[in-house]
Amino acid sequence: MEELLKNLEEKIESGHKMMEKLKNLERKINGADKLSRKINQEVKFLTKVRSTGNVKKEYLQSTNLIHLNAIIERLLKSKDATGVMKPFKFKNSRLEVDIVCDSGSSWVKVIARNPRALTLISQGNGEFGQKSVIDQAQSYLSCANLHPHRYKPPDIIFHFACGIENTLALGLEQLGVLIEGQRIDSVEPLDADASICPSPDDINLSLESLESLSLQTSDIKTLNLDVSTLLAYVSNMTNDRANFDYLEPLLTLQAEWERLRPVKPVLDKIFNGKKLIVCKTAYNNFMEIIRIIGGVNETKRTQELIKRVTIVDDAVDGRVIDLSVGGKIKNRSRIVFASGEKYKSITVSANEGFVRAARMQGIECTVILHEPRSLSEIKEKNAKVLES
Repeated sequence: MEELLKNLEEKIESGHKMMEKLKNLERKINGADKLSRKINQEVKFLTKVRSTGNVKKEYLQSTNLIHLNAIIERLLKSKDATGVMKPFKFKNSRLEVDIVCDSGSSWVKVIARNPRALTLISQGNGEFGQKSVIDQAQSYLSCANLHPHRYKPPDIIFHFACGIENTLALGLEQLGVLIEGQRIDSVEPLDADASICPSPDDINLSLESLESLSLQTSDIKTLNLDVSTLLAYVSNMTNDRANFDYLEPLLTLQAEWERLRPVKPVLDKIFNGKKLIVCKTAYNNFMEIIRIIGGVNETKRTQELIKRVTIVDDAVDGRVIDLSVGGKIKNRSRIVFASGEKYKSITVSANEGFVRAARMQGIECTVILHEPRSLSEIKEKNAKVLES
């Protein structure tokens, strides 16, 4: 109890110091008074707890002061900050941006959570409905496009006060987010959903191996395309633009694989003579990714590819839908693979993680796996061209 009381006093004192730091900013930065009020609410609650003497560990763990302090520390280092906790209209609601700085050309989101927890949530191991930082990044990027600053979407910066694991940082950078904070070696890789890729050890389809595969699947005339397959097909990397050393290690690794084992000829061979379908969830997710980080040529290829596919309704039931969400099993992937079964098709995907996890739950997917390839066109401007 003595230790808890000491920690409580420290939290209350830190709250008072935080409000003191904000005093000089309240007149200069829109929203600084709002931040100060939030801190004051936390301090009042902890002071009330102290007066009752009913101090519990949960009260100290649930306080939001750590996050609010991280916002202040980043705000004090920001250049030309114009707003804090500023709301922007987004879809049918609003998105609150922690810090608007660089005279409005940058939006900063401050995250002060355990790096491992952030990675696990991004893998689907969070509570039901809990948004991952990947989800938050997509919302920030979409919202920024709706609120351009001098005709250009603001840069999106995610500031990780407690650090971030490398794999998650790479995934965010692929979306177009700028990362701040200490990078930490990952305990395990993220799954292969759409843009974050696995090892190719068990996904090594070659043109030669397709002959036996086509014999096994010759009675199935329909292919269900996953988001990861759609991205791989239209990526600059798979369309004769793999001769780059990117700033992003993940892209550089995929480019090495592409030079050794080109994916598009494999996909073209698989697609030949088949009806191609894409469920609505996969289509909407794919088009959103293209809109946010697709290059000019990748967007053109997308338009051509969409002419070749049939958009179908999502599956709403079936054995795949019944899989338990968590780990490698994400809801979007469940819908995509379940739709493949609904239309008695073969799902084409790079999401090996889902297939393995489904197998662990006793479900064997009808699937053709290929190596993942991410969108790469907008990353070429900062990449080094390799000698041919």
